[in-house]
Amino acid sequence: MNIWNNLKIKLAKSISAHQNEGVDLSNYRNLLFYYILLFLLILSPISIIPGFIYSIELPEIKNLIYVCVGLFIILVAIGFLRKLSINTRKLIFILSIFIVTWYTFFALKIEGPGIIYIFVLVIVSSLIHSARCAYYLLAADTIIILLIGLNLELNYISIDIGNIESSAAWLSLASNPIFLGVTIVVCIDLIFRKLEKIIQQLKNLNEQVKSDNQQLKTTQITLRDKNEELNKFAHTIAHDLKEPLRSMQSFAHLTISKYSDTLPDQAQEFLSHIKTSSVRMATLLDSLLEYAQIGSEKKTSSFHVKEIIEELKKDLNILIKENNAIIKHVDNLPEIIGYEIEFKQLMQNLISNAIKFKDINTKVEVNISVEEDAKNWKFKICDNGIGIDEKHQEKIFSIFHRLHKDKFPGTGLGLANCKKIVEMHNGNIWVESQLGKGSCFNFTISKDYT
Repeated sequence: MNIWNNLKIKLAKSISAHQNEGVDLSNYRNLLFYYILLFLLILSPISIIPGFIYSIELPEIKNLIYVCVGLFIILVAIGFLRKLSINTRKLIFILSIFIVTWYTFFALKIEGPGIIYIFVLVIVSSLIHSARCAYYLLAADTIIILLIGLNLELNYISIDIGNIESSAAWLSLASNPIFLGVTIVVCIDLIFRKLEKIIQQLKNLNEQVKSDNQQLKTTQITLRDKNEELNKFAHTIAHDLKEPLRSMQSFAHLTISKYSDTLPDQAQEFLSHIKTSSVRMATLLDSLLEYAQIGSEKKTSSFHVKEIIEELKKDLNILIKENNAIIKHVDNLPEIIGYEIEFKQLMQNLISNAIKFKDINTKVEVNISVEEDAKNWKFKICDNGIGIDEKHQEKIFSIFHRLHKDKFPGTGLGLANCKKIVEMHNGNIWVESQLGKGSCFNFTISKDYT
């Protein structure tokens, strides 16, 4: 076994040293040549040894045994002389087998395997080298066969090829492997041409995919850098604007407190608007800061969604009681791996919205369920509230987009935060809703987003 493995390794190193890089049809030809050579090196001695024993009784086949030994030495040289190119090895191999084939034919006459060897060598040469090489062999075989036939007709040289005495009988016998060889070589050539086209198409496709992946990687890096710059910018702007807003609030409050007796009612109303607007602006800036900071500290952990829901019930206890709301969830809420703080914020925003946008004539009910597939967890949070018009169902996830501005308080960042958190988990979020019939917010969390 060690001899076999060592032989395979050494021969493979010798052959592979001349391999082309990448996927190429010539590499498959070389691989086939490697296996043919490997098995011939192993099996040739097995056939030569009995031949020596048999030649003791039949001295006339001694020369054939010597030819076989010579061929074995040539095979060893072809396999292990590293300076030889792969194409030179193949040509020496084909030429050597060609000579031995015809020598075998003349030595063993028509009863021997010579005719079969002629056919096999043509097929092998088309597989390991090229169709052109096989055609050259067929041409050489045809010339030799015609010369033998001509000699049988004119009897120039005394050649014993067995029981065949007429040129017609010889040509009818010898032409069969030639015609069969031509047919098979043509078929092999057509198949190999198709394979070459397919391999070239695969090469082009792989290069295109590689180029696209590189471009996508570059785009992702650029997008990530731009997002980081945008988040930093939003954080800086929001932080820097809070100070003058606080000053506006303070001065408006002081002015109203100190000069309430001397200021006319209209002036006090204006100051109240300034104070209210500055408070609202401060709330917007806080929301913008919160949006910019989502995902700034990406730390994944394993957590139970059921525990998150129970914690939110306690955190939102006042809101739930004020609206007499009922929060229900299925028992099979899973344990998932994700960003726990952000996931809790996601669920809090969706549950709060389900309670806030209620139908005043209906008791608030929120149902939380989950489905699982091979790649994702799909969560669904349904309510029986006022619903959302179809034309707004995509816009509501945009930053600062608000519906019912006059009826419900808010900054327009809650659902934008939800979208950002879901995308952090390689998921999607969407809503299914009809006006007056409630809403179902669906989102997916990938099981493998690292």
